[in-house]
Amino acid sequence: MERGVRGIVLVGGRSRRMGRDKATLEVDGRTMVQRAVDALVAAGVSEIVLVGPPSGDLPPVAAAVPVEQHRDEVEGEGPLRGILAGLAGLAGLQGAPSAVAVVVGCDMPYLQPPLLALLARRAVEASRPVLPRHRGQPEGLCSAWPAVAAEGIRARLAAGDRAVVTVAEALDAVYLDPDDYAEADPTGRSFINVNTPDDLAALGGLLPG
Repeated sequence: MERGVRGIVLVGGRSRRMGRDKATLEVDGRTMVQRAVDALVAAGVSEIVLVGPPSGDLPPVAAAVPVEQHRDEVEGEGPLRGILAGLAGLAGLQGAPSAVAVVVGCDMPYLQPPLLALLARRAVEASRPVLPRHRGQPEGLCSAWPAVAAEGIRARLAAGDRAVVTVAEALDAVYLDPDDYAEADPTGRSFINVNTPDDLAALGGLLPG
């Protein structure tokens, strides 16, 4: 992956259906946020940003690349503001004229590094958001965004738009269908997410006592 690709992990969700912070739950011996970080590092990102809510501690992670922490400016306005926070300063990265960010949610424990790398490459080529489609629907929280999208995101937020997929479409997103990423993630494991205790149990994870 070329220099200047940032990984953004969104950890600011309210986890209402889970009843506790999903980022710190474990699947196969690693917290879900650590699994997201590991997948991004394996995909070749040069740095990672954890984007969390305005207050509270962000979960600890270990990585072989620099990890920064950003806070949403406004509580409860959804992941789009988190994406914008993660894009902040990306265009100024040294040696990164075509900088992009790969955005993932912290509740996707089986993200496939080859898919994340593919999203980044396509975003660099197109200078537009790139979203894979799974079961016919775009996946906004497993996507890649060029630094130049920040201005458009900011404008859409000011206009009252909050939905990641809707804003991506307004910014002329590129969509990848399953045939486009078949080699990178043939079974769509990247799109498995964990929203409830039953989801977690089905993957062999356990709620802490």
